Amino acid sequence: MKNEEIKEVQWTDDAIRWDGGLDGDPSPTEIQTIKCSDTIDVHLKRYKMESDAVWKSTGLALWRASHYLCRYQVENSRKLFGNKRVIELGAGLGFNGLVAWKIMCELSSESDTKDETHTGSVCITDGDTDALVVLRENIQRNQLPCQNNKPQITARQLLWGASTSQDFLTQIAQNKKYETIIASDIIYALSIVEPLWETIQTLLETDGVFVMAYARREVPVSIELVLKEATRYGFVYELVKEDQDDGIWVYEFRFA
Repeated sequence: MKNEEIKEVQWTDDAIRWDGGLDGDPSPTEIQTIKCSDTIDVHLKRYKMESDAVWKSTGLALWRASHYLCRYQVENSRKLFGNKRVIELGAGLGFNGLVAWKIMCELSSESDTKDETHTGSVCITDGDTDALVVLRENIQRNQLPCQNNKPQITARQLLWGASTSQDFLTQIAQNKKYETIIASDIIYALSIVEPLWETIQTLLETDGVFVMAYARREVPVSIELVLKEATRYGFVYELVKEDQDDGIWVYEFRFA
């Protein structure tokens, strides 16, 4: 019997983070174009950092570690995205997932000229239902002209945790794990650290890599704790890019 697809549930992350409010903004959104390389631009609908929507959902803003991860993605494009199944966690506006997809499209164009088959795909996920609405708009905003062998891109809700990620693997991913998982600026509360590693443990291929960009922020959880939990869940890690002055680090995690 075919598994029934998971239905999205109404959920926003404001309950994890805040207990107050901000005044509404009559024009809270803006369109931003970000140049990622000589050939890749990403167009994002985003909420202004001071808007009430951002207060309600971290996923509706573009945070600084995402730009740093973007550069790492471009520098390591073939290793991370060549014929890979890729998923972004806590994607918010979908910036890094869109970068991954546009890199794949470039790789696929190269494959077309060489009569090679490109089988990559990108699944961009967030748990926050408000963020998913904007994320799906951004995917449409960044569609490329039709091309042969174009990699697939999808947006899905994914709530972190052992049970929910197993349901996602079975019912959405058709029991196919991911060779590359990416995420940036996803650590903002202690309560999400264990569910994060349960999710990585469930969705990552045995020989896959999880690439995470972490920015120093005023949050009640340190990178040292995150790394300690990674080890406890059976991962080894390597610091692959850093900016000490700006307080941003990129780590790669693999199964030990």
